[in-house]
Amino acid sequence: MNEKHLYTLLSVVKNNGDVKRLIREGLDYKDISEITSYAIEKNFIIYKNDTVTLSEMGVKLFIDLDKKLKITDKNKWIEKEKESRIVKMDKNFIFLPNQNELHF
Repeated sequence: MNEKHLYTLLSVVKNNGDVKRLIREGLDYKDISEITSYAIEKNFIIYKNDTVTLSEMGVKLFIDLDKKLKITDKNKWIEKEKESRIVKMDKNFIFLPNQNELHF
């Protein structure tokens, strides 16, 4: 069982969130149902009276996974995009665009 997917599921249940977070992580509805069944089977999630909540074991697992998987370094929150980088130009360089390429 992928810990990151399980952590995300527990976070969704804890915060009464949307399963679209799991879909954005690359899971389909079949995978989400399998992870949910696993979490219910292991008593991390309680499904009772048409409500879904975390059990005590689920809260404890959520806290442990939160410490392990949560990215606390703010510089890693957004990955740097390297494809659009250009070479650094000299300070005295003057750029003159081609007049045929200007459209204003």
